[in-house]
Amino acid sequence: MHAIWAIISTFRPDEDFLNSYDSIAAQVERVVVVDDASGADYVAVLSAIADRGAIVERLPQNSGIAAALNRGYEIAVAGGASRILSFDQDSHIDPGYVRSVDAALDHAVARGHRVGLVVPEYFADVRQAHARLDDGTLLARNIIQSGMLVEAAVLEDVGMMRSDFFIDLVDTEFELRVRASGYRTIAAPGAALAHQLGRQYARMLFGRPLSLPGLPAVTTFSTPFRYFYRVRNRIVLNRLHARSAPGQILRDTLIDVLHFANAAVVARPRATFAAVLRAGVNAGLRRRMGRMPDSLAVRAATVSWNAPLVEGGGVLDRAQGAADEG
Repeated sequence: MHAIWAIISTFRPDEDFLNSYDSIAAQVERVVVVDDASGADYVAVLSAIADRGAIVERLPQNSGIAAALNRGYEIAVAGGASRILSFDQDSHIDPGYVRSVDAALDHAVARGHRVGLVVPEYFADVRQAHARLDDGTLLARNIIQSGMLVEAAVLEDVGMMRSDFFIDLVDTEFELRVRASGYRTIAAPGAALAHQLGRQYARMLFGRPLSLPGLPAVTTFSTPFRYFYRVRNRIVLNRLHARSAPGQILRDTLIDVLHFANAAVVARPRATFAAVLRAGVNAGLRRRMGRMPDSLAVRAATVSWNAPLVEGGGVLDRAQGAADEG
């Protein structure tokens, strides 16, 4: 039997987190919740989670998702976990989810595969599997860490996530490093994890909705400050893994560049958003890692997306604000 633990990173969790926690705790041996300095207003929710049996660790300062997950891994391994699942605070899993990803790992290992990471076949509307081997094993690529299973032995061999990335592309860098170390990343057949990948907006061109064959009519924009991390970490990531995964790096970079251009078209004020992108480029070229400067974060908070927000299948008024994220 495997000692399966779960770790959950939180930042300003609301009471809905209690339901997410319950769905996870029911399927694993122990849960570690690492809170990334949410503040005093969130003590009640975290206390309620502790009362439910979780190990709750509160970071003294906002350190980013990678640092929070790494602290969770450390606690889980020290507690005797042999396999560890990681989740975001809004991840809610269906009954049988843990059993399915655990079985996928056993299935692949029994067939001689050296497995580093296991993810659900479907994350939100994204299929993470990209190929099927003759023995039925699904290979995964461009994985997302929420719902991901890793063995403690792999963490010991490869190391944990890069905390200096802070947020964005943390899971991608980890995936590429695991694969470069000779492990496979696989998907559990049929397993799914529902998730909201940011807010969706109508794709615009010259102030009008853009609809072309093969091109989705909507696009997903993150909170503006995250584009600093996305640009910086993309540059650093490419330097690290261009040789080990050239095809994936090229494809992902082209997709990112197109997305940055799309965001720049609808950003208001554009000059401020351009300054955020430039700061990310400069930081990436100079390898200045860690948290973004507070002064830049303040400027990024003034940016909004001048595009119609799509919600529940319909188009709402143009969004003028952005919510805070950790």
